[in-house]
Amino acid sequence: MRVEELKSLGVDERVIRLIRERGIEELYPPQAEALKSGVLNGKNLILAIPTASGKTLVAETVMINKILREGGKAVYLVPLKALAEEKYKEFKFWERIGLKIAVTTGDYDSTEEWLGRYDIIIATSEKFDSLLRHKSPWIKDVKLIIADEVHLLGSYDRGATLEMILAHLRDKAQILGLSATIGNAEELAEWLNAELVVSEWRPVSLKRGIFHHGQIFWEDGSIEKFPSQWDSLVIDALKKDKQVLVFVNTRRSAEKEALLLGGKVQRFLTKPEERRLKQIADELESTPTNEKLKEALKKGAAFHHAGLGREERSIVEEAFREGLIKVIAATPTLSAGVNLPAYRVIIRDTKRYSDFGWRDIPVVEIQQMMGRAGRPKYDREGQAIIIAGTEKPENLMKKYVFGKPEKLFSMLSNEASFRSQVLALITNFGVRSFRELVEFLERTFYYHQRKNLEALEGKAKDIVYFLLENEFIDIDLNDQFMPLPFGIRTSQLYLDPLTAKKFKDAFEKLEETPNALGIFHLLASTPDMASLRVRRKEQEDILDYAYEMEGYLYQNIPYWEDYKFEKFLGEVKTAKLLLDWINEVPEAKILETYDIDTGDLYRILELADWLMYSLIELYKLSSPKKEVLDFLKQLHLRLKYGVREELLELTSLPMIGRKRARALYNAGFKTVEDIVKAKPSELLRVEGIGVGILEKLYQHFGVELPKIKEKKKVKKGTLDDFFK
Repeated sequence: MRVEELKSLGVDERVIRLIRERGIEELYPPQAEALKSGVLNGKNLILAIPTASGKTLVAETVMINKILREGGKAVYLVPLKALAEEKYKEFKFWERIGLKIAVTTGDYDSTEEWLGRYDIIIATSEKFDSLLRHKSPWIKDVKLIIADEVHLLGSYDRGATLEMILAHLRDKAQILGLSATIGNAEELAEWLNAELVVSEWRPVSLKRGIFHHGQIFWEDGSIEKFPSQWDSLVIDALKKDKQVLVFVNTRRSAEKEALLLGGKVQRFLTKPEERRLKQIADELESTPTNEKLKEALKKGAAFHHAGLGREERSIVEEAFREGLIKVIAATPTLSAGVNLPAYRVIIRDTKRYSDFGWRDIPVVEIQQMMGRAGRPKYDREGQAIIIAGTEKPENLMKKYVFGKPEKLFSMLSNEASFRSQVLALITNFGVRSFRELVEFLERTFYYHQRKNLEALEGKAKDIVYFLLENEFIDIDLNDQFMPLPFGIRTSQLYLDPLTAKKFKDAFEKLEETPNALGIFHLLASTPDMASLRVRRKEQEDILDYAYEMEGYLYQNIPYWEDYKFEKFLGEVKTAKLLLDWINEVPEAKILETYDIDTGDLYRILELADWLMYSLIELYKLSSPKKEVLDFLKQLHLRLKYGVREELLELTSLPMIGRKRARALYNAGFKTVEDIVKAKPSELLRVEGIGVGILEKLYQHFGVELPKIKEKKKVKKGTLDDFFK
């Protein structure tokens, strides 16, 4: 179908013109089928087509056309912050016809009223769910919800959130669900009263096979011979001037493979590529994980996993897109994340270790990885190859190449998710009676799959009893629900009610002896905090620390129950890390001491920041003592910036984080007033303070920065050094 034919489907001429400006004249068959499904006339649609088959263009066409034709807003839901940023950059293209695009991903305690000025809002599911709970006034104008990666409705930790958003809005807005792989797409489409377009068509053909003892058994029955080691598949692709993605099951494996493969990749780099990669590597901060990354990068390889910081992940992704990095060794997080295709995808592992031992990686995940093979505009064919270790090649072929992805199941079966969503329905969405509560829950995918009203009522009843007993809600004389301030605030703060109960139960003890370690231990003990694991070799040291600090901890050591004891040690370890952070232990030292990666540290800090804020907000409802509230607020600021008390005034300034604040303080600039009075030349002598930082500071003070000649850095041993 030619792009100009979209006019006959009612697509605005401006949309057609801009699609053609991108160089697109012809639509792919599944794109044409999707746009002819009635979605342009307001019908719901589930679109399940392979990666790189053009789902996003369908979404853009529907979204832009609807706004131009009907007004209102479109919300584009994504599972990850990185994806939100990626889509924001893509959709900025449409601003040239006067549309306004916004992205929102953080802060779960805000109505974000400023978003009312925008036409397209990109958000994570959790963020949009929190906006629904805060009754953001612009939500009434939302006419279209696009759920990208809609198969994540079956994800344990975030599936229930997406499901409830769709349950709330399916009768108020049009819904478009996008996915590459859904095992039971028909069931999902039936629930949403949606049209269904499923296709295996790809713009780049995908050739799938199993590598075993130097041979690839391709799905068409042909066999291709290679050297016996699987890394020969990487060398073969590089000889063809192609890039490779290697998927492994652990972070350390990703790092190890990147370093090993780097040794074989380096000879394929040009001199300019080597220089550019060295420059990129040298600019990275020095941490234990980054040192390995630097080593791999200089050789044209890299690893990608959740332990990398956001900045490092972006650098790796961009360098791969530019063709500088030839091979990435990644954990499956990459397959569900950003758009990063390669000519050849190699899947080294089909099993991963869990709390229940070794388990097969689900078919849906392996097929997501395979879907990354083949780059439109660059490759005619993509190759996805699974490495057979001890497994029989025919079994892997049957399961992962020809097998169907697993069915999606509603994650409202997850007790914590169900508890939070029931509270939100009563406190934020105006559900007034038990009958109304059950009626709403009957609209969910959970009920659609089970059709068991008795079980649903029993599950809801248990949660309502819990909420009543713990004063989240009450019931009036007419058996109508009465949301209480504690319940309303818990839901708005996006907390698990169990976390809120823990906070409330701790208020009395907190008032007796408020101390940083005890409060951090409280945060770490909640179901909303992902506490660190304690390795066997660490247990004794952490236990000794717990004995030493027992009087300060939130709870005593649980001696007799193994599970509780292990969990307790993990909570103490997490609390100790947070204490080190506010005492300005250097980041590299924290990563080394706690044997974690940058990404882990920042996830813990982000969670702790949100939980600390929530603790303060709930404490405010309980006739708080001023001195305790002040202590909590100050501790929250220290946690936010990772500083001792004396640096808080300096960190209130723009661009002044923990390192620069400490450098200023040690140089004698201990207050904002000291900085205001200082000469620019004096401040420039402080480590980390350059002209750019100084400009921001003077801007903040409302003063113009005098013109300064920045001293040229002179390399030692040069003529410039000799004559200076």
